Amino acid sequence: MVCHLGVEIVHLNEHYHGSSEFHANDLAIIVVRNRISFNIGVAPVCVDWRDINTIPNGAKGKIVGWGKTEKGIESPILLEASLPYIDHNSCRDMYINGFERYVTVDKFCAGSALGQGVLNGDSGAGLSFLHSNSYYLTGVASVKDPEKNDSVAVFTEIKHHIQWIRRLYNKHN
Repeated sequence: MVCHLGVEIVHLNEHYHGSSEFHANDLAIIVVRNRISFNIGVAPVCVDWRDINTIPNGAKGKIVGWGKTEKGIESPILLEASLPYIDHNSCRDMYINGFERYVTVDKFCAGSALGQGVLNGDSGAGLSFLHSNSYYLTGVASVKDPEKNDSVAVFTEIKHHIQWIRRLYNKHN
């Protein structure tokens, strides 16, 4: 699906069917026609095109967003958090209340029982990990178990969608 929003084009993953398929393939690409100015709040991130970077459980990744704070209020400033990586299988095993169905094959988790995490307003935020002095986008915030009061969130893993991303990249460059 392609939507035109002024000077932007939004490509929704054609295999995304929302909650009816437990948010599998929850990914969209925004193509901007004008250059983006980088500053303290906007910076580029790398893509691991060849899937050479591995992330061990517990490795800390960076996420930024304007979502709600621990006090339940929306942040007027861009916030940053460090979240520990949880691989797909470990993530699925954390849930026994039916929510494990949302940890589809293209997902992993990040967060912990206590500490910083993803809250309302952070969906779609990228989680990046440092490799060779550069940050690589590893996942995009997708869903969170509404019955758990922890900071663990489920992320769509970029490497599962790299061919789709590459096709769009080549099409627009």
